[in-house]
Amino acid sequence: MTQPTITDLADSRIDVVLGAAWDAFDVVGRLADTLALDEDGDEMQAMLVGIKCAEGRRLLPPPEHGRPLETGTPGPGRGGLEPYAALLRHTDAALRRLASTPEHANDAEQLVLVAAHAATAADLLMTVRQDGGQAS
Repeated sequence: MTQPTITDLADSRIDVVLGAAWDAFDVVGRLADTLALDEDGDEMQAMLVGIKCAEGRRLLPPPEHGRPLETGTPGPGRGGLEPYAALLRHTDAALRRLASTPEHANDAEQLVLVAAHAATAADLLMTVRQDGGQAS
């Protein structure tokens, strides 16, 4: 689910990175919608993750490929959410890396803002479930 996106986030071309970031926000946003209905999770935290993902995605152009990634089924407890949080952390790092390059100086402020949404969503995602909770 996440490996092609993580690979794309490491790319040096801005269009590839932005498309991968959009995909990451989309996947985790859809996961957050599912988690909001999960009896073993914190509905409010899941909704906040979804909001941060929607805000981040709104600031990005849609990817050119037009095929959504599969969300997948997370494993139980907080550990099951870690791959999705890691994807958001990769997104944060990739966007900040682009923002720090001279050729993207004009877009740096927006890239950092989108990166902040990814970082916040990653942190929030890890609060949705308590250790040991089961996935629905």
